[in-house]
Amino acid sequence: MIELKDISKTFQTKEGEVKAVNNVNLTVNSGEVYGIVGFSGAGKSTLVRMLNGLEMPTSGEVLIDGTRIDTLSGEKLRDQRKKIGMIFQHFNLLWSRTVLENIMFPMELSGISKAERVKKAQNLADLVGLGDRVHSYPAQLSGGQKQRVGIARALANDPDILISDEATSALDPQTTDEVLDLLEHINQQMNLTIIIITHEMHVIRRLADSVAVMEDGKLIEKGPVSTVFTDPQEELTKRFVNSEVDKSQTPDIKQITADLIKKYPQGKIVSLKFHGDQVKLPIVTEMIREFPNVTMSILEGSIHQIGDRQSAIGTLFVQLLGEPKDIEGALDFLNKMRVETKVINNG
Repeated sequence: MIELKDISKTFQTKEGEVKAVNNVNLTVNSGEVYGIVGFSGAGKSTLVRMLNGLEMPTSGEVLIDGTRIDTLSGEKLRDQRKKIGMIFQHFNLLWSRTVLENIMFPMELSGISKAERVKKAQNLADLVGLGDRVHSYPAQLSGGQKQRVGIARALANDPDILISDEATSALDPQTTDEVLDLLEHINQQMNLTIIIITHEMHVIRRLADSVAVMEDGKLIEKGPVSTVFTDPQEELTKRFVNSEVDKSQTPDIKQITADLIKKYPQGKIVSLKFHGDQVKLPIVTEMIREFPNVTMSILEGSIHQIGDRQSAIGTLFVQLLGEPKDIEGALDFLNKMRVETKVINNG
């Protein structure tokens, strides 16, 4: 278990003190995938650097399985760092070394015999899907393959904790999903605790069990991913969630909406959001039965699996045509069914 108790970190600059982390309390359970999300400068990377002693808190306590990390130094701190693997945004590979040699590097520093290093590195290369590329150099690999090497290297010393610091930010969407699938597999197979630092809510939705949102060094919201996605409390959290599930501002939807408003000014364009079990219920069908004089056209729809894949958010963009009283009745029906509705135009 990871515990951060009243953690603050202040840096001295020419302009004065900068409080990068401000009185943060956080608990991460063993085997959990925990996401920390925030924009650049929010303090999330500084917070995580205190887990492996790369930064020491100005005040507060950092505990891993009951051990105070913030009081360690020398050999004890080095031994503790071996229990934490790091995956970086820009891979940080040794370009003059092959895939196998890059994976072996942490084991060299730990004094493991060459025979054991080679065997273990080959097994890790197989685990991340690069068993046939062990003699390739980083320059011969794609971005996704380089990150797979980084993941294998982070696992070389059998860590208890894996920290992913913006590990997918430099990757395209398809490669990002492949890397997230790999991390999910590693979490399940090895029961590793994984800490994800990111500004991408897609990463949180796909992989994390719990999430904390940071702004200006403070932790402003935290909880299970399913709860934070379905009922965000803070404005910043709502922005992050909407960036992933609300497509009303995409160019295609904006153009379609503008065209339909012009053609059917008496109608309404409505965004519908379904949470949890609502996704599986025939709510829209029931609405149409209740209000047969309302014509509905579906413009766009999607379902987003959340966290453990047992929860979901569904979004639907529809056009409603009919008499104003019938349309209002249909919207009231949806609200009574606890469907989140947002009228994009006022008709």
